[in-house]
Amino acid sequence: MGKGFDADRIGGSGALQGLSDLIVQAGEIALKHFNRGVVPEKKPDRSPVTIADREVEEIIRDYVVEHYPHAEFYGEETGRHGDNAELRFIVDPIDGTRAFVRGLPTWSVLLGIEIDGTPVVGIAYMPSAGDLFVGALGQGTTHNGVETHVSKVTSLGDATVMHGGLQQFTEAGVGDTLVRLADACDSARGYPDFDGYKQVLLGRADAMVDPGVKPWDICAAAVLIREAGGRLTSMTGEQTIYGGSAVASNGAIHDELVAALRVTSKG
Repeated sequence: MGKGFDADRIGGSGALQGLSDLIVQAGEIALKHFNRGVVPEKKPDRSPVTIADREVEEIIRDYVVEHYPHAEFYGEETGRHGDNAELRFIVDPIDGTRAFVRGLPTWSVLLGIEIDGTPVVGIAYMPSAGDLFVGALGQGTTHNGVETHVSKVTSLGDATVMHGGLQQFTEAGVGDTLVRLADACDSARGYPDFDGYKQVLLGRADAMVDPGVKPWDICAAAVLIREAGGRLTSMTGEQTIYGGSAVASNGAIHDELVAALRVTSKG
């Protein structure tokens, strides 16, 4: 765990519960769209967006603007509102929109908070699965109110490693990484979106490799993983959410895993 942070920066000890309630509320609204089925549109980068993405982000943004008028809001769908690196709310309204539109339960609503450039709060809600993860710097991570911890596997050769979609690897120019990763670990399995991080948080898997991500994809995960006893860095080992990739692990196998990825990322 980290050293903690001044909870007064986000409104005191009760603020975290208020933010958790907000994300659950937003997730339940998204779930109604999910259960009815939605038709996606295509953004300029060809990624899908739905009415649920826009509605959920609007709900969270309005809350942040009202309760934290001096903070910066940074959302996937609406971009930046305000300019305050000292207090930044980073939101992915529907992480896993492709799964969402196909009826797969791996999607989530993600909220991360940065203070002075450090991720300090992470909230992830998976409405279809009924999973709520909440973490704060120095306070640990809970899963549905119960403290959760990463696994204790110490060797990459014994590890189960989750990973994102094949296109993430090919578009990042590291398409051969999956094959070599499979040779380096005991088991490599595709668990997309936040679901891969969920498996690490619950100790069911030992790492998640996620190339081609944005800050809103991993800000919450960075806090949750670290506070559950693990590590999250870029694929090159930098402790940042702005490196364009993510490796989350139980910590014990992290250096070995990053070294393996570095070797396979050269070509």
